[in-house]
Amino acid sequence: MRTPITGGAAPAHDQDRRLDHDRNGRDSRSRAWESNALCRNEDPELWFSGRTRATARALCHSCEVLEECRAAVMRREAGLPKCDRGGIVAGLTGPQRHALEKRLKRGPVLPPESPPPPRTPMLRSEPAPCGTRSAYQRHVRRGETVDDACRAANAQGASQYRRTGTTRLRPTG
Repeated sequence: MRTPITGGAAPAHDQDRRLDHDRNGRDSRSRAWESNALCRNEDPELWFSGRTRATARALCHSCEVLEECRAAVMRREAGLPKCDRGGIVAGLTGPQRHALEKRLKRGPVLPPESPPPPRTPMLRSEPAPCGTRSAYQRHVRRGETVDDACRAANAQGASQYRRTGTTRLRPTG
């Protein structure tokens, strides 16, 4: 964007102003919206008492300047820990405002591009060949004599389980 006076790029603070407008085109950095807030004539204790929390939330959610209020409180509390945010402000508790700030910093959560392929159920066709852990377990379950290849495969699988906590092989490359 070029400014009419200098012909150069717009200063950064002008760019910030463009970003600080709500859906209706009102300036959210201005405090003029406060004169329309429903809470302007209410007792401040209403927002900090556990007994009046529902009333405070109801007032906030029916207020016409909720968006401007929420934008202002998010700017004001930016970077504060959860424990330093008190009361109901813009219809949210302190922990809710903290969680909202963290969500906004992370950015939008996009759904995966395609769902993972469905797992195919294992079909019982052929028994596992000898030399595998499954064959070892089949021999033991049936009371058969265990051959050396199955015994070695079982030992290797047990060793891997102790090391990694799983017997699944990780895909390579």
